[in-house]
Amino acid sequence: MTRKRPLIFIADDEERICTSLTSILNTYGYDARTFNGVDGLLEGLGRERPDLILLDVRMPGIDGLEAQKLLAARQDAPPVIIMSGHGDIAMAVTAVKSGAHDFIEKPIDDEKLAASIEQALVQHAGKSGVAERYARLSPRERSVAALVAKGYSTIAIAGELGISNRTVDHHRASILAKMEATSLPQLISLLMDIGLHRK
Repeated sequence: MTRKRPLIFIADDEERICTSLTSILNTYGYDARTFNGVDGLLEGLGRERPDLILLDVRMPGIDGLEAQKLLAARQDAPPVIIMSGHGDIAMAVTAVKSGAHDFIEKPIDDEKLAASIEQALVQHAGKSGVAERYARLSPRERSVAALVAKGYSTIAIAGELGISNRTVDHHRASILAKMEATSLPQLISLLMDIGLHRK
């Protein structure tokens, strides 16, 4: 069976950039769809599920950084790589803090782009696997898991949820098994990977 080529969405208002990136992506074994702005990109997301999105920063209407924030809020958001011909360190930091996988300056280096895409796809596939395991948890186990991710002790979780310490321990053991974690620190790391952060 032939492996499906990963689909990359490109949002850039410069047609020559879209054409060039499509050519590069095809060379590295990816399919591409291009959009000249964020509105078109969002419409495209309603029709297809890309494996990754390349977002230019400067576009008419909603810019790439704002679009990244919108995408990051989506439950099923693919990884995003931000591109800019006018980037600086502050912009790169903002992009990554907002959830972008990488920030690449134009003119685009073909090999650097391909390496970043491959890394993003591998990492996202790993997170998708964690999300599938998390989906096995019962509603009560998810409540316990959320508190575990925040660093709550057994006693604190029991008090928060109004259940016994023994019940908490039972749920936590079940969570460890379903998430395929071998230790509490590993479990917390997996939960943080899917957005259950300590606060």
